[in-house]
Amino acid sequence: MHPVTESGVILEVAQMLRGEGHGPLPAQECPHAHWVQPLPDGRVLTSDLGADRIYVHHWEHGELIREGAVTLAPGTGPRDQHLLPVDSDDPAHDWRVAAAGEWGGTVTLIGPEPGHDAKHSDNGTIRVLQTVSLGPDALPKPDQAASLAFVPWNALQGNAGAAAASEGIAGLAYVGLRGSERIVTLLWDGKRLTRLDEPDVLGWRGRGIDCAGSRPRHLLAIGNLLLAANEASNNVAIFRLSADGEPNLAATLPSGAPTVFVRL
Repeated sequence: MHPVTESGVILEVAQMLRGEGHGPLPAQECPHAHWVQPLPDGRVLTSDLGADRIYVHHWEHGELIREGAVTLAPGTGPRDQHLLPVDSDDPAHDWRVAAAGEWGGTVTLIGPEPGHDAKHSDNGTIRVLQTVSLGPDALPKPDQAASLAFVPWNALQGNAGAAAASEGIAGLAYVGLRGSERIVTLLWDGKRLTRLDEPDVLGWRGRGIDCAGSRPRHLLAIGNLLLAANEASNNVAIFRLSADGEPNLAATLPSGAPTVFVRL
């Protein structure tokens, strides 16, 4: 953890929190910290890709205190996280986070356990709510899920569709699979993620679309555009999303091993 001054200067390391444990796969022989996700209630989640854990922290006098961890299925390899809009009267405390499982080829949804006081929850009330398979290919090159981007319906259909879009709560989640080089689409209704079609059905609703490159490491949605950072093919693919969410390749741009998008 690096303090940042009011003028934006990043200072030296003030705190270090270490992981522990391992997963069942050869690539999980030790902890592997990968992602940091701030929550609306002020807490912080971090992904441990090597130990199949998502750690939960809170701030206390400028220091991160680790409360505990949410344990995911062995071999999941939690990677990038994404905070999803929720159908709730208290979205600041009744939140949902989707985590891409690199080795499991899944998306795991976590959040406060139903029936508990979300405003005063601790790590014991945060649990896995759902796991959705992306239909990963096993051979010849096992798929690795990397990144998730969310697009609300009203970004696809314009303001005229705002009523049906539940003020941007419902929409589509796009997930990259490295190996088969695909982008898979899931439906988000404000509470749960579901597949649009079975994984073996050809097309964008089922098996998904080609990422127009190799190793889609990060996805970013901007309005009705979906950007894919194809790390191994040195290009950024730009897809225009139709009103129903279908991605259509609009352009590819050269980029040296792109790994992550940062909006400025």
